[in-house]
Amino acid sequence: MNHEDHPHGILGWTDEKSIVLTKFLTLAAAAGCVVMTLCGPVIVRWVMESHGLYQAAGPGLGYVLLGLGYICAALALWMLWNLYHFLRRTERGSVFVTQNVTALRRISWCCTWAAMLCLPTGAVVGLPFIFAVGLAAGFMALIVRVVKNAFAQAVRMKDELDYTV
Repeated sequence: MNHEDHPHGILGWTDEKSIVLTKFLTLAAAAGCVVMTLCGPVIVRWVMESHGLYQAAGPGLGYVLLGLGYICAALALWMLWNLYHFLRRTERGSVFVTQNVTALRRISWCCTWAAMLCLPTGAVVGLPFIFAVGLAAGFMALIVRVVKNAFAQAVRMKDELDYTV
């Protein structure tokens, strides 16, 4: 008997528990994002000092990095908001609905914009961590876009079945 045959998954883990855990982690990520946003000036100062960027580029770069950080924080919070509502609908059994397609599209665009901001910034300023965040965001945008397209197709098929019955 494999774990798919077991009604409660492995060690009693269920789809419902998975959704609850994901919702909790989404809220925790949002809280972490808010804390990092509030600590933005301290984080930028630390990055600038630890990489010698004050001497190389001056304090103006710090303001640019802080602004980009705030934009990325807004994108992250908007993405997490959409993810949380996607999970709530899924938890209620509303999976293949247009609202979830819209949420996935928004999530993908948030990742795309984060990648477009972080990739050049990390490369030009020489901050590998920011560049890596940009790569991860770009890759995530592609994955979410594929899932969004699958959901959109499922919604169309569901709508066709609803009209034929």
